[in-house]
Amino acid sequence: MDTALGPLILARHHLERGRPDLALEALDGVTSGEVETLEFWRLRADTLLRLRLWAEARDAARSGLDRGPNDVHLLEVLALACSGLGKKKEALTAIEAALGLQPDDPGLHAQKAFLLTRHAQNAIGFASYRRARAAAEHALELDPDFVPAHAARLQVAVAAGERRAPKLATRLLELAPESEQAHLLAGVALTNRGRVSAGVRHYTEAARLDPPDPEAARFLRGSKTLAHPVASVLRLFCRLGPLAVLLTIFVLVVGSLILYLTTGIELPIAILGICFIPFFWYLFFVGNIARGNHSRRP
Repeated sequence: MDTALGPLILARHHLERGRPDLALEALDGVTSGEVETLEFWRLRADTLLRLRLWAEARDAARSGLDRGPNDVHLLEVLALACSGLGKKKEALTAIEAALGLQPDDPGLHAQKAFLLTRHAQNAIGFASYRRARAAAEHALELDPDFVPAHAARLQVAVAAGERRAPKLATRLLELAPESEQAHLLAGVALTNRGRVSAGVRHYTEAARLDPPDPEAARFLRGSKTLAHPVASVLRLFCRLGPLAVLLTIFVLVVGSLILYLTTGIELPIAILGICFIPFFWYLFFVGNIARGNHSRRP
């Protein structure tokens, strides 16, 4: 592209092509007058956000907001950058400020759902997705066919372990069949329910749609781990859910104890004792391998 068109136009062009690295280089060539424009800071904040340079993106968004305090887009970028830095309070404050300016924007409500999902865990490790679910559903009320709202709702369902996540994934894919993110989320939703083969198909499609994306490759590796025969018990664990498995183990232990106390038969307790330690280590090692490659990064 002709450099005579100017650094701001070049930067916007590179961002549209998915090359934030080249956009950042183009922005280095702006004039002193362009540095004072709101457009420059919007482009710079977007570029740094795409590069996951969270601190720099936050600073760029703040510099832009110094020039345009009511710029909704910069407030949204500020929220995402603060979230990337793990600053939950600052991120939610920024997105709420944006919603205060545009309360009927479904995209902002979807972003709020995303942020609440990402920071669902509290100080003691308990995660509640009630507010995130409400934000995503409000975005869907504002626009029932808005793809980011469906993606946000599915992400909440995946994180919360909702059984209806595969159904939500089907609806998202109906609206966005060529979306790499939609296929990734669908893959997670299906794999979490033990439907590994279907999940692999979606991860493969995501990798086809966006070959340079490392997320798709990582998810595909994790699915291949889960698809291995060694992980068959883990797949059953995923399909039934941890609560059902824990209840089954509890019933077996209590039943064996009752049998021992009433009849003196020791065999069931001996079998449980022998199997417990290898089963625990199996879940620990195989589960960590799969989870490390397959867990969704918000």
